[in-house]
Amino acid sequence: MSTIKRSGNTINLEVSVFVYKDLDYPNGDMYIAYCPELDLAGYDTTNRKARKSFEVVLKDYIDYTTEKGTLESDLLKHGWRKFKDGKIAEPTYVEMLKRSQLKSVLSQKRLNKYSVPVLV
Repeated sequence: MSTIKRSGNTINLEVSVFVYKDLDYPNGDMYIAYCPELDLAGYDTTNRKARKSFEVVLKDYIDYTTEKGTLESDLLKHGWRKFKDGKIAEPTYVEMLKRSQLKSVLSQKRLNKYSVPVLV
């Protein structure tokens, strides 16, 4: 389950990341780390390097959207929901299956999932 919490100017965000080996890549030497809640991905030649690549992509995304003041609106564009009390919740898997590569990712034979906490 993804979460986003605000405390003053601090944002605490946790998202799911799926890591899999891209079997369509020549020689099969490429791993993809994909986050369906944000439709972001990192990639490299090993599982560990793909995760590190994703962390760089995520940091750049958070830095850019917070600097521009567009994080909340971008989350809403990605299907996140804002409630009257100000809480923001991740999109449902049904919604993510409609608009992201999640269906393709979930069909992978060897798939690892982990969560990434981010404090901004």
